Amino acid sequence: MAVQDQDSFRPQRSWLARRGLLRPGLAAVLLATLAAVGLTLWPGVRPAPPPAPTHEYRLLDAPPSAAAVTLAGMLGEQFEARALELHAPGDGSGEVAVPARAEAAFAPDGTAYLLGWQSQGPQPVLRRDIRPEEELRLVEALARYLPEGSTILAMPELSRRLAALAPAAWPLAPGAEPLAIPAPWQRRGDAAAAVEVAQWGGPAAPGITGERLPAFIDALLAEDVHGAARLRVLAGAGEAYVLVHLEDAFQLGLLREGRMDMARRTFAASTFSHDLAREARAWGAANDHAAWAIDRSGDGRLRGQYLADSAETATLIAQLLPFNTSRLDAVPGLRLVWQSGGYWLYRIGDV
Repeated sequence: MAVQDQDSFRPQRSWLARRGLLRPGLAAVLLATLAAVGLTLWPGVRPAPPPAPTHEYRLLDAPPSAAAVTLAGMLGEQFEARALELHAPGDGSGEVAVPARAEAAFAPDGTAYLLGWQSQGPQPVLRRDIRPEEELRLVEALARYLPEGSTILAMPELSRRLAALAPAAWPLAPGAEPLAIPAPWQRRGDAAAAVEVAQWGGPAAPGITGERLPAFIDALLAEDVHGAARLRVLAGAGEAYVLVHLEDAFQLGLLREGRMDMARRTFAASTFSHDLAREARAWGAANDHAAWAIDRSGDGRLRGQYLADSAETATLIAQLLPFNTSRLDAVPGLRLVWQSGGYWLYRIGDV
């Protein structure tokens, strides 16, 4: 995927044990004996050291945002909002990189909910940016307008966050969060996922796994009317919705190879205007992009999200988001019911 501008290790059974030629207890004795002999015969041989962690989280003394404090309070009085940094090993010079900053709600028993996330580079690190202010508006809207007994389809990590805050069924919440693994960690995606599971509790994986999530992503990447029909099947009977975010399109390009090739460009302007629209359109045309949309980065700057392939403009995800080629509220079987910031909530009807 083009971007412009700008191992959890599982113990393995021995070869003999896998083939039923050695019982587990005897396997342990034999392996221990072989290890002892090996150390005696070859004293210079030592077990390989455990791999260095891909990253770790450190709490900050800086206060969290007001929106994060409010969201933490909604989870329960035992939760406290805190600010964190994601630290990654440096290049050997003693420097430690900070590829992302976060805000989270913590309970005394160690339970943690992610409330905010901001990658520090042009590409998402592990996940798309999460803005507590957007999250708060979304939670308040769901509490006010969502019919009782509703089902909402959304990405797994978002589904888990909202399941604790909004009274609805979230079918994708049990699924593993598909992580966008940074290039330096590509060969150690399982190790990165293990850190995320330890930090946030919910399952995570270096890519798309399971059964429901691939089906959901296939629906978003299908031609719009066919994708809408797939969503109806996934949601089942009853009142159902699909919740998408503008950054989901960019994230899908990172997760599904060969799809949703996108680029980003940050603008100098601080407010949207006709001049900015012309600039966004002109830059997209000059760089052979098929569609564009405007949002804000985590630091509040206006940013263009560009879709390279014209064939992708017909996908359901592209039609549900505010690209200049979208129909938004005209996709058969889907009706827009709420929008704020990067979030778009559609009711799933019959196709």
